[in-house]
Amino acid sequence: MRTKRVFITSLLSAGLILGSVSVARADVPSPTATPVATTSPVAMTYADQLAAYKVALAAYQVAMDQYRAAWKTTVDQYNVALKAATTQFQADQQLRKAKVKAISVAFQAAIAKARSDKKIADAAATSPDQKIAAEALLKSAISAAAISRQNALDALGPELVRPLIPTKPVKPAEPVKPVPPVKSAATSSSTTTAKTLAPKSASLKSKEKKSDRNN
Repeated sequence: MRTKRVFITSLLSAGLILGSVSVARADVPSPTATPVATTSPVAMTYADQLAAYKVALAAYQVAMDQYRAAWKTTVDQYNVALKAATTQFQADQQLRKAKVKAISVAFQAAIAKARSDKKIADAAATSPDQKIAAEALLKSAISAAAISRQNALDALGPELVRPLIPTKPVKPAEPVKPVPPVKSAATSSSTTTAKTLAPKSASLKSKEKKSDRNN
């Protein structure tokens, strides 16, 4: 019997303790989430958009002027380089042709002289040995003229090579032209409403003034 009383007393004590703990927890306020302030983007009015477009258009026109000037300078430099290379090559080619022609004329003149000398020697020859000697002199003169011509051609150097054409410039991308703003339905309706309300308010003010005068 005593043991049963002790057990009941223990249960009551435990219940009181748990009740006090739960009450204490209920008194403690639960943490609340801190609201985060959010900023909504401010929509630009048509007037603001139009002003920004005018600024962008002015910058675009400046960029286009600079672009055209830079491209013209690039093309002019290319044309000058191309003309200079072509002109120099043509001049060198003409000079080489003139030298080759002079070498050929000298060679033909040496051959003509050698043959003329042989004819004179043949006319003056009184024996077969003299004619053989005249023929040998002709061959020797022709050989010497050929060697002289080849040496003169070698002195000119290798054949002229046409110069490389300068690389044609590639036109860069043009600046992007800004797009003008477009009036939305809301903007146009608000503008129309403002225009219609303005005369009404003016007429109301005039009527009020007339009534004040009559009074």
